[in-house]
Amino acid sequence: MTPTPTGIPEGVKKADFVQRLFNTIAKRYDLLNDCISFGMHRHWKQQAVNRLQLEAGQTALDVCTGTGDLLALLLKAVGNNGQVTGLDFSEEMLAVAHKRYTVHLQVEASNLTLVQGDAMALPFADNSFDAGIVSFGLRNVTTIETAVAELVRVVKPGGAVLNLDTCPQVLLPGFDIYFSKVMPFIGRLLAGNQSAYQYLQASSKNFLTPERLQQVFQQCGLEAVTVNRTGFGSVAMVYGKKVG
Repeated sequence: MTPTPTGIPEGVKKADFVQRLFNTIAKRYDLLNDCISFGMHRHWKQQAVNRLQLEAGQTALDVCTGTGDLLALLLKAVGNNGQVTGLDFSEEMLAVAHKRYTVHLQVEASNLTLVQGDAMALPFADNSFDAGIVSFGLRNVTTIETAVAELVRVVKPGGAVLNLDTCPQVLLPGFDIYFSKVMPFIGRLLAGNQSAYQYLQASSKNFLTPERLQQVFQQCGLEAVTVNRTGFGSVAMVYGKKVG
């Protein structure tokens, strides 16, 4: 099947395509991220967790957790008395996360929970978490507004919500060449299939601008919404607090 400008073949539902794709590349996903970002994604994720300003004993949710690399940062932030939950659509990505945290999960009364679920229908009660975060995953949902609204729903009033992702319009001259030429080559080489690198490139190019996502945050009930770019403008953190 021929891919469309979204990187998804005609007639294929986005949710089905994304789930199959990430199940396929799960074991190589961390290497893919390291190569595409030159390892900088680790620094950006640390910046994002710092922005949440979590305190010991609090609760945090990582939506689209993938292989769970960001969970370690959240666990450190909330301490032994806090609780961290990671949710992802892909069972194979979660399998990698389970392997990453095998020892941690085997501890009695572990403060880490991994859940397979849909970002647009989170299986949690209202006002369950002190903070919610999505990193490089919101572009993969079918309806971004629904996913943001769900994240806001499960965060407590006054709690923080943050999205970390690439920007479709980079500020530094030359970065467009990297994203249009170099990144697809690396993606094809490491992901191991044509559809994977085509989709990864298209999903970044077609994602909302930080300013548009800022508006979505505000429409979904977040206040004091800010945009902070990093990585020479190639990555943005959109942050807000739940009203109340």
